[in-house]
Amino acid sequence: MAIKELTLPQRLILTEILKKYLNRSHPKYPILEKDLAKRWAGYWGEHALANYVKELPQEKYLILHDLQLKLNDTYFQIDTLLISQTHILIIEAKNIIGTLYFDHVFNQLIRTNPEGPEESFEDPQIQCRRLQSLLTRWLIQHKLHLLPIDYLIFFKSTNKTILKTTATGADTTRICKRRDLLNKIEDCEKRYKQVKIQPEKLHEIAHFLLNKHTPKPIDILKEYDLTETDLHDGVQCPSCTNIPMEYQRGKWVCPKCNHPSKTGHIETINDYFLLIKPTITNHECQTFLHLPTSDITRKVLISLKLPTTGHTKNRLYHQWPASQSYLIIEEQLLNQKRIQRR
Repeated sequence: MAIKELTLPQRLILTEILKKYLNRSHPKYPILEKDLAKRWAGYWGEHALANYVKELPQEKYLILHDLQLKLNDTYFQIDTLLISQTHILIIEAKNIIGTLYFDHVFNQLIRTNPEGPEESFEDPQIQCRRLQSLLTRWLIQHKLHLLPIDYLIFFKSTNKTILKTTATGADTTRICKRRDLLNKIEDCEKRYKQVKIQPEKLHEIAHFLLNKHTPKPIDILKEYDLTETDLHDGVQCPSCTNIPMEYQRGKWVCPKCNHPSKTGHIETINDYFLLIKPTITNHECQTFLHLPTSDITRKVLISLKLPTTGHTKNRLYHQWPASQSYLIIEEQLLNQKRIQRR
């Protein structure tokens, strides 16, 4: 049973928002596009993994996707975590195209691809052992280390992904592709037969982990060494993506394609909160949305029913709950990607 469903990673969402407001001619734009391609590939790998684990017996496992925890000053993220009465299983998803060599001498994953140069990645087994260690210490810290912890590495396989190893007799028992994942999970069940906890304790641990889910704060502008001055502002046309739209008699009109919108400012203010800062003044809103007067800006802000502090010129409008803000954008992005993938 899924206790925490898979959602789009916050860093992916923030990078998509940043791309919207960064000029294509900016030197960081190609870097942004490359990073987005990797992040979407990572998400689709986790999405494929989530679909496979749905086939597991509902009564046997509690499942948490994209679990993020903090141990002292260290944040760590687990793609999928399975918890049963006998053990805990970390599953990391990979979505890499090409011929992949597991180099057990130098602990690296080497990709050869006819379409590009040879690349080196950290061996995912090293990554999983680190997660195994961090989760063990985290559970000990919270007096919940009651179950053995194991791991699997899942590759979202296509006919363009080939797995090889450079070492004879190398241990590949924790590496799998596609439906072989379910066989590997069954193999884990054979290794961990002894019931360690009762169902009540199982649910207690899973919900405690869920309540302690702690995403690492992300300043996406800082990560790319950008400031607000690097961005172009305004409401984006939902039809042709032109920025900015013009505000005319209570609605937004695109000067490029004449597409009208009555709600374009909602998404734009939400973008501002996530990209720049969680509060906005009347003047900042007027500037960012390209509104003609401060009175119109005040009416727009009031219509959104945002939390406020201060009065008159010192009034600050605060963002909606961050979870709500991300959900709004997540739905839009997924709809766009589903259309593109058809």
